[in-house]
Amino acid sequence: MTRKARVRGKLCWSPSWEGPIQGWAVNFIKANKWRCDRVHDKDDLLQDAYLTYLRIVETYPRVIEPKHFMALFKAAMWNAMHDRARYKRRKRVMHEDTPKDVSEFCEGRIGELTNYGYINVLLAEAPEELHMALALLENNPEALREQVTEGRQRENLNMRLRRILGLDDVDVVGTLKSLLSQG
Repeated sequence: MTRKARVRGKLCWSPSWEGPIQGWAVNFIKANKWRCDRVHDKDDLLQDAYLTYLRIVETYPRVIEPKHFMALFKAAMWNAMHDRARYKRRKRVMHEDTPKDVSEFCEGRIGELTNYGYINVLLAEAPEELHMALALLENNPEALREQVTEGRQRENLNMRLRRILGLDDVDVVGTLKSLLSQG
């Protein structure tokens, strides 16, 4: 009596993107694209689905049944879509989508995008004493660093500016603060 040698079975199936997996992903994306942020188009979502497919192929190499692999892929796709929908919901609370471009909302406002124009207009309308003080700060800041000599009381910035510029009873710092804190 001779024994027959057993032949080891070979894997008969390995996942392939083309075919039912890709078809299901395309249909799934068509049906659920509304749940995603509008920056994602169909090609982006299909590319993400392919990356999900590759991740499952690498993570679960022992899955050799088509229905089991497809169940894993479907669960991963549903989870990814759910995450995108939750992100969209969180984003909608924080940011409001506008029908126009941001630059169209800023038309008619004074200044550049950084809004330095508004500050320039405020400073142009400022009193002459404030212009003199700002010119001193810009051109000769060392004059404000003088040491206190004997016989003179200690001065704050406002007192020092008035003394150097020869101004009487003008609150230069207060004027600048009130000017910049307007509206």
